[in-house]
Amino acid sequence: MEELGTGVLDWDRWERISDRYGSVKLFDPHRTEIRLNPVKELLHGRLIAVVKETRDSTHIGDLFYDVYPSRPQVGEQVILGEGTLFFEGNCVGLVPDDLRETLWLGLEELYRVHQQTVTLFFEESPEIDP
Repeated sequence: MEELGTGVLDWDRWERISDRYGSVKLFDPHRTEIRLNPVKELLHGRLIAVVKETRDSTHIGDLFYDVYPSRPQVGEQVILGEGTLFFEGNCVGLVPDDLRETLWLGLEELYRVHQQTVTLFFEESPEIDP
């Protein structure tokens, strides 16, 4: 597993508006974006968040999908998704194997770790044939 960084997990507003929910980023306590450790893009695998510190999320959730923030346990490992790794600026995400246009990452999993301090990992795995 490759460590990408540690910080408070969030995503760009556009991810929710577009329903892509495809990438996340990390912030320090002062809300400054954290530069992620680069790993080779276009690898297939899983994006995993390991919870380091918890707090209540200030986000309402996604009412359309009936998904709401929940508070994880310290040490909990949450698999955000599986697919092909990509970076967009300070964001990291996965393109799903089925190339769908929405919900690239797991929505319940994202809201499980929203605004939590996590360490993000990328775990390479073999690509699945469609």
